[in-house]
Amino acid sequence: MRSVTFTLLLLVLAAAVTLVAALRFKDGNLEKLFGAPPVQIGKHLYKFDPLKAKPHRIQLGGNGFLVDCVFENGEWIAECSRVNRGDAAKGGDEKVVKEKLWKDRMDKRAAELIVQFTLGTQVVDVIPKGKLDTAKAGLKEGIIGVRIEDDAGNLLANYFLGHTTKWVYIDPQQAKPKPGDRWQEDKTVFIQPLDPGRSDDTYVGTGDIHSLFRDGFRHLRDHHPFYIDPLALESVRIQNGEDELVLAHATPKAPWRITKPLDRKTNATAVTKLLSDLFNLRAVQVKDRSEVTLPEESANGRERFSLKHFSVPTETTLTIMPPASPEAETVYATVSDRPDTVFELRLKPLPSLPATPKTAGLPTPPPPPKDDLVSLAEIPDTINELRDPMLTMINVESLQGILIKPSTGPEILLSREKLGADWLYGDTRGGPQQKANAVTLIRMVTALTSSKVEGFETDSATNLAPYGLDRPAISLTFVSFGSDRFELLFGQGPDGSWYAMRAGTTSVMSISDEVVRDIYTRLWQWRPPYPWSMSEADVKGIERTMAGKPDLLLEYTYVTQTWNTVREDLKDRSTELVTARADNLLKALLELQVEEWLAPDDPKALEALADPTLRFGITANKVEYANGTAEVTGVLQHVLTLGPGSGPIGSEFYYGRVDKDPYPFRISAKYAERLQVDLFSDN
Repeated sequence: MRSVTFTLLLLVLAAAVTLVAALRFKDGNLEKLFGAPPVQIGKHLYKFDPLKAKPHRIQLGGNGFLVDCVFENGEWIAECSRVNRGDAAKGGDEKVVKEKLWKDRMDKRAAELIVQFTLGTQVVDVIPKGKLDTAKAGLKEGIIGVRIEDDAGNLLANYFLGHTTKWVYIDPQQAKPKPGDRWQEDKTVFIQPLDPGRSDDTYVGTGDIHSLFRDGFRHLRDHHPFYIDPLALESVRIQNGEDELVLAHATPKAPWRITKPLDRKTNATAVTKLLSDLFNLRAVQVKDRSEVTLPEESANGRERFSLKHFSVPTETTLTIMPPASPEAETVYATVSDRPDTVFELRLKPLPSLPATPKTAGLPTPPPPPKDDLVSLAEIPDTINELRDPMLTMINVESLQGILIKPSTGPEILLSREKLGADWLYGDTRGGPQQKANAVTLIRMVTALTSSKVEGFETDSATNLAPYGLDRPAISLTFVSFGSDRFELLFGQGPDGSWYAMRAGTTSVMSISDEVVRDIYTRLWQWRPPYPWSMSEADVKGIERTMAGKPDLLLEYTYVTQTWNTVREDLKDRSTELVTARADNLLKALLELQVEEWLAPDDPKALEALADPTLRFGITANKVEYANGTAEVTGVLQHVLTLGPGSGPIGSEFYYGRVDKDPYPFRISAKYAERLQVDLFSDN
């Protein structure tokens, strides 16, 4: 039988436990008494709002290194130290000796990944205390420790990050994966929270950021030499030896211009690539200044990129050292705002790897990882790469006139009285002006404004003879409403190459033959595209002669819009005529347009038209106009002859001529097919 004293002791202990529990329950939970319950599977280990509780300090430790990362002045700064521990087993207390290795800007993406992993990792499994060999799981102190605090020093997360596990996580929101659908699986790692009040359980969590912590945390250093805000960048200065190139703009929204050595418009695409390449430029590896030997300052071959932001008084300069040898694949570089850091940059892009061939019965191996490092050879850094490559810029809408002066032949003046009026052309020596061919005008202006120069020969030409510009073959003067004007000169060098320059400048550009071919220097090239002018109301009949086919005669009455007599040779086939086909043939003849007028002595046109394969005779009323009225004074016949071009390219068009016009022309083979249509229902 228990004594009264023992019973009273039990009652006192029970009351004490009850009192403590009551006090803890008053705080809202029993976690301080028994520890927090494990986080449920599928839930996140950590929950904090990174916008409200902004991470300010990230402390990392493991493998003999400690890194203290602090967010200062808009960027993360990391300081790395090596930790050496004394051997306590030999007697005395264990001593910790910290050796500072480097202090540098941290890659902000690494900081973001650490925070994202901390907030994003989900529990896949819970392993109670004592059920896991923590050493084998990589959870003993000194492997990888992660501690995150806000700017007030409040603890946001604290945990050990262990090895990857054999658990596989498949997103339940995605469709059920098929065998081999590995892309739906996620790596998992061991995680042991160290926050006060947590249970001692170990978790298997989704994700893996071990690659950030390789090589003594070296990869946390920002491998980007420049810290660029593209919207606030004011200027870029490029120095290569004694040559200096400057790009700048007055405001963030103003277009970039080359301001040195000459004031030039820029190639927007090339400038965008330059800024993008500098923004994405990343080192193969980053080293401390004490680890490498840089070339002497007197060594030639340095290239410098200096960037300046608006409202920042100083430039940030990247200095690229000369390569150690002509065969070197990388080169060292330093940047002015990180004097203790050396970047190893790639000189040339890696060659493309051949595709891995398929193996019978086995799945295709995955492609090798893509190398995304920008090489120095890819960065556009010369004036010819960055200047506007277009031959000229013409505001077509504001043009009033174009004067074409060939070295041989009469001058041609194209002009219009006002905006929206028809363009007229004529010989400057006199004679009436006629309506100009709008297609020819568009083709010429398009060639001049959309063609890129093939090269910039010089910006300081004093002798123009080597380019044929001392006596230009063609001169084009453009005049806009408001009297703005400029002149383009075109010359042909002794080797047959074509060059162009703007009159009054010393810059010479090489251009392609195609540009010159689209400059129309002959009066007949500006003729309207319609080889004849006939009204359907005046058409009385059509005769068609086609190689290999019987001759065809059609008589037409416009009033009733009927085809009356239809004869193929001498056979009447009126009842077999497909009226819609005949109507379409007439429409095609009346709407015939020339694609290009040709010279009277064009040899290929003369050859094709010497033995034409298609001939039309169109009988129509002869109409004369007097005192504003039209009068039919008789009947006349217009003759159209067509012959196909020769060769692979020639098969795409037909040569043609109307009546006794000395100027032949070209139309497409597809249009000629409309004129050869079978008009009868037997096909």
